[in-house]
Amino acid sequence: MKEVVVVIPHFADRVLMQLRDDKLEIDFPAHWGFFGGSLEVGETAQQAAVRELKEETSYSPTALHYLKTDRLSSLDNLVSHAFYCSLSKPLERLSLNEGMDWGLFCLDEIESEYLYSGKCSSLFPVISHSYIADIVSHIFDDLSDKSSTASSMN
Repeated sequence: MKEVVVVIPHFADRVLMQLRDDKLEIDFPAHWGFFGGSLEVGETAQQAAVRELKEETSYSPTALHYLKTDRLSSLDNLVSHAFYCSLSKPLERLSLNEGMDWGLFCLDEIESEYLYSGKCSSLFPVISHSYIADIVSHIFDDLSDKSSTASSMN
């Protein structure tokens, strides 16, 4: 059973997505998706999420929030652990170390199935799997729930 992590930094109502490299040997080449990767031996999902985000963006979040774990039967029963974090630095102060481009997108843009890469001056497809939009929706639902809980405590 293959296990992976995805990490979705967000800023306001937008999430940071990665335009994957255009290499035939990787899954979903030249598609927009999330940052992440496989768990290493002895590593927890949270440790893998922190490591992958740091490797791919040079960003170390102050807090990483667990969102959910899914078994994706349409992707050979891949187990995906999803995390999100607040993006507290502008992209200009980070480094894209993996992928062709990155960008902040809202749910409506992601659901359009194609996103524009300024670096490549072209549209590229979003990974065509319902998991992508579902995860983004869950993040904003979770943030809304946390905000509601915090305001009701005041």
